[in-house]
Amino acid sequence: MSDTTTHDAYEIAYDIPDGATEDVRGLLHAVREGRAEDVPGLAGALTGAERRKCLPVLKAWRKETRDNFTWRSERHLAVLRALLPAGASCCTGAAAAAGWLAGSVLWREDRDISLVLEALDGRDPEWLAEVARRLADRRSAEEDYPVIAGLVLAAGCAPPTTDGFVRGWLRGIPARGRTIRDRLREDPFLTAVVPRLFEVPDVGSGFQDHWPGESGWAAALAGLTEEGLLGRGMMIDGCLARLLRGGRPGVVKGFLALLNDLDLTEDERAAHTLTWVRMLPDGHALVAARAQEVLAELDEAGRLETEHLAEASRAALFRPEKKIVRAQLTMLDKAMKRDRARTDELLPVAAEAFGHEEHSLQEKALALAVRHRRHAGDEALAELAASAELLPSDLRKRAAEAFGGALAAEAAESPAEEGDVLPPASDPERLDPAPLAPAELAEEVVALLRGKGTPAQEERALNSLVVHAHADLAGLRAALEPVVAAHRQPAFALSENVFAQALEAVVMFVMGEAAEEKTRTLRIQSGLGALRFRFQEYQCPHTAIWSVCLSRAAEIGARLELGDPLPFLLATPTWPTGTIDPSELVARLAAYERSDIEPGPADLDQALLRLDRQVPPEARAAADGLTSPAGRRLAAWLASGGLPDPVISRETEPVRLRTPRPGVLVRTEALPGHEDYAEPFRSLLGAHDPIGSPCACGDGGECSPRALALLPQHREIIAARMLPSFGAMAEFDHIGKRTPVLPALAESGGPAGPATHLLLAYGLGARRFDEQLFAVDAMLVLAARGQLDGEGLGRDLAELTDLRRLKPKRFTEALREAARTGAYATVWTVLSGALPGLLTGEAAAGNAALLTLATECAERSGARGAIPEIDALAARTGSSQLIKQARRLKAALSGDA
Repeated sequence: MSDTTTHDAYEIAYDIPDGATEDVRGLLHAVREGRAEDVPGLAGALTGAERRKCLPVLKAWRKETRDNFTWRSERHLAVLRALLPAGASCCTGAAAAAGWLAGSVLWREDRDISLVLEALDGRDPEWLAEVARRLADRRSAEEDYPVIAGLVLAAGCAPPTTDGFVRGWLRGIPARGRTIRDRLREDPFLTAVVPRLFEVPDVGSGFQDHWPGESGWAAALAGLTEEGLLGRGMMIDGCLARLLRGGRPGVVKGFLALLNDLDLTEDERAAHTLTWVRMLPDGHALVAARAQEVLAELDEAGRLETEHLAEASRAALFRPEKKIVRAQLTMLDKAMKRDRARTDELLPVAAEAFGHEEHSLQEKALALAVRHRRHAGDEALAELAASAELLPSDLRKRAAEAFGGALAAEAAESPAEEGDVLPPASDPERLDPAPLAPAELAEEVVALLRGKGTPAQEERALNSLVVHAHADLAGLRAALEPVVAAHRQPAFALSENVFAQALEAVVMFVMGEAAEEKTRTLRIQSGLGALRFRFQEYQCPHTAIWSVCLSRAAEIGARLELGDPLPFLLATPTWPTGTIDPSELVARLAAYERSDIEPGPADLDQALLRLDRQVPPEARAAADGLTSPAGRRLAAWLASGGLPDPVISRETEPVRLRTPRPGVLVRTEALPGHEDYAEPFRSLLGAHDPIGSPCACGDGGECSPRALALLPQHREIIAARMLPSFGAMAEFDHIGKRTPVLPALAESGGPAGPATHLLLAYGLGARRFDEQLFAVDAMLVLAARGQLDGEGLGRDLAELTDLRRLKPKRFTEALREAARTGAYATVWTVLSGALPGLLTGEAAAGNAALLTLATECAERSGARGAIPEIDALAARTGSSQLIKQARRLKAALSGDA
């Protein structure tokens, strides 16, 4: 019989197998009794065969202890502590030993490696070095640094300076009562690891930190360089190379702090001139500013070649940071004052700033050109004349007055008014109606279960499952069998896409009894009762959005269980937006009638709600010939004009504890006849009152193209339900998480009302530029289709700014991007609606950039007409950029620009 010890409280049996030698039994007894200090000695007495005999037992014990681990069991802790050195000592291969030690749950917080190293004492140094190398190559290397370092020191080998090892080394240096500099001075890996600090991603973000009694990493590394423990050339080269690569702001600040503490001499700065120049085009703003300062110092010292100054200037003058551009123009001004011979080469470079988007910088560049024109030759003046065409009309007139005959006559002319350049409003392509082949369908299902797919792909896959389940269930199961076998995580754990959960349920319905074990293992709610509970209970206008796909999945499953599968789905879209061609739905219902098939209620409801507003006369005539209840319902639907648009009202949230910064929401009234629908369609079409009757369903429902595809011809219903989520995201400055839905919103059908425009306004004010681009694309699509209320969108921007939900600087950047595409008239219309509200109260002071953009768009589009708020601002005394730009805009609108 085997020797067994059981922990009664946790029912873990530590069995020692029969036939074990005395030495093996001694080691295993020590482990299960938690005598970790005895393990190294007992393990050292084992032969290779005995070690191999012990290892499977220790692995089994480790699994049992780990699976039943509880923090309150001292016995477990003791066994864990003994298992670690025992298992490591019994691994004869380096790979096995590394696997036992790497990121092990057997490690406790103290990371005491003394017993492990003692248990491995006497092993070949090359074997120890190989274990260390394998550990360093693993993802857990940072956590495993203490044991890797111990193995390296025991082996006497060079440290494996992988990214994880370096991060672990950084974490291990700070110690209570010792300065970083003292710890580094004594560290055996200092010279091997420090060069890698400049190469490992995201290292260095704390180098600039310091606190009382500790000068920090930057000062410590610079001090050791001064002591000669680190090579100065290596430190300078590495630091500059790291700054040249850029990175997160914290990392950049850390290495800038190190660069400052290294205190480069003038010779050292001059030796890296080309590196400083290369930092200017694409470097982080802090890095570019530092490079600019160094180049200015070198130029003042006479150690910067004119060609290098010109190259640096061309890069700096087109950076978005106004401070850097302004400083570069000042540098060029000083350089030409010091040496007039450089004017011919540098003045045309300064004139390149004429093309900058910021009017104040264009003005400064023109003033510089006027100041130095007397010392320029004919060729340089000709280049100035050509560059002057980039100036706005008011500055071109100044340039013509200053340069006289040197400026081409056409440069002083006002630009021709340009039409609005908008994307073509093309018709969407029809989707392929044919179902996917079983093998292709299986591949598509794998991707869709991970939440990766468009609504069109999802609907086609769902229809393909239904078609093949009706035509050849055995063949479909054979194709899906490998997919189900490889499906190791439930869909809800793979993505937030509720359709993936519905698709998963349908797949399990199709597989029948073959999937029962998988359903239990993954706890998939594929049972009809579970699905019906999810889509029938606790409905509201938000949860109804994601419940529709669950109701359809339950319906498909019910027909499969009854042995009466649907031949195909009625609600499969004709176009990517989710819209169905009425003629196609008539043909589908006619096929159902010929086969005497009763449609699924949810499938039919969804199909009707997706019908296109444009109904061909022949489709109405064909529908009148249908005789089934579903066919008569379709005929009546088409004759009545389909689903009406809801009554909509726009409301501002009251100030509450929950909403200290209120937003603007949209109420939609219940559609006539919504009570005739089953859930979740009843709630989807019901009243939505986000202020009077707010629901407590979480973040406000799903904001995705999938949601819009439920009612592809009534986008306002879905948009109104998305607004609370956008507003909540705006409260925490995370609007960008929702903006990817905006292009699909613009492509949808139906009136683009207040909810759509409010969503656009939120998107234009997203924090990141790439997030704003979704809103820019959506705005241009709506404009191209004649569905954009530009002035209304502008008023929304002003109102949300006044409510502190948006920041003008952000949506100014987004609108400027729209203007770059040539949509000057569209952008002007938006700005003309926004400016009256933005130029009152506290918001006025920071809108100079917005007025600059407005003036450019007004000039380019030929806009005319007074705006009282602009006239009042232009009449003020002063020379601030805000007042200057107001005067420019007033002149442009009056035709005097």
